[in-house]
Amino acid sequence: MKALNVDDVKGDKITKGAIRKLLVHSKNLMMIYYEVEPGGTLSHSHPHEQMGFVVKGAAELTAGGKTVKLGPGSSYIFDSNEHHDFKITGKGTVIIDIFHPTREDYLPK
Repeated sequence: MKALNVDDVKGDKITKGAIRKLLVHSKNLMMIYYEVEPGGTLSHSHPHEQMGFVVKGAAELTAGGKTVKLGPGSSYIFDSNEHHDFKITGKGTVIIDIFHPTREDYLPK
């Protein structure tokens, strides 16, 4: 078993105004915590399934030609290789993402 508090995890600055914290992971699952300020759009796809939950703040998510507005309490899911665009629109946005399988590129070097 592994248990921890997000406040005890050192974050990595991934872009201006964005911090990523690797919470817990196993061979098949990974949980990531993001603190993100408004600005920019991340447009990408990856071979991992992904689901997420907006803890606070706001974002716009586009996938499959459809755009939705997300706020606190919103959740989402993507299939493997599903292209998606994520635009943070709210100040102090916090998001939790879960990936399957674990994203090797997010593991500490």
